[in-house]
Amino acid sequence: MDLTASELIGALDRIGLVAFAFGGVEVGARRRLDLFGLLVMGIVAATGGGLIRDLILQRVPLVVAEADYIAWPIGGSLAAIGFVVAKRRIPAFVRALAEAGGTGAFAVAGALAAIGAGLPVTAVVLLGIITATGGGVIRDLLADRIPVVLRTEVNATAAALGAFAVWLVEPGSPELAALFGAGVTALVRVGSLAFDLHLPIPGPPSEPPRGRV
Repeated sequence: MDLTASELIGALDRIGLVAFAFGGVEVGARRRLDLFGLLVMGIVAATGGGLIRDLILQRVPLVVAEADYIAWPIGGSLAAIGFVVAKRRIPAFVRALAEAGGTGAFAVAGALAAIGAGLPVTAVVLLGIITATGGGVIRDLLADRIPVVLRTEVNATAAALGAFAVWLVEPGSPELAALFGAGVTALVRVGSLAFDLHLPIPGPPSEPPRGRV
């Protein structure tokens, strides 16, 4: 069965919704939030990037327009809360794969949405990054911490590369572009975790010697 670009966006978005809901609940659990707080963190982490993307594109956000779009993050959050209540941790490799898959799905969804709106490649890459990282940024701000995407993770870099890959391949086949972009994003993300890769972190400027301006 052939899928249209719009159907691909919807399918990829839902994959990301569940994966990011788990990450949001995990952060909330570390901050010792109550059950409602955990649910909010999961939903915000899952839907924040797509919400920002849709507002930029001046369209009704999918989280409002489609009933099941909010059901996926709610279900993912409740499942993650079940792990927290049972005091069980999701294996690290499972979390890493889910996060990489979610990042890839969101980056592709953002890129395809920008292409569908007729935007240039710069906007394609930007919306890919925003869709993939926006929810995590909001999540971290609610958790009162510097967003990890600004410190140690290469999510934005991976999303940018994946979105650019989508833009390159999409004229030939939107379906292939979606798979290729998601694969590039996930591969870069998993590789960064496996080999502990991150962008350089410059040290603070040195203090001038005492007595000198």
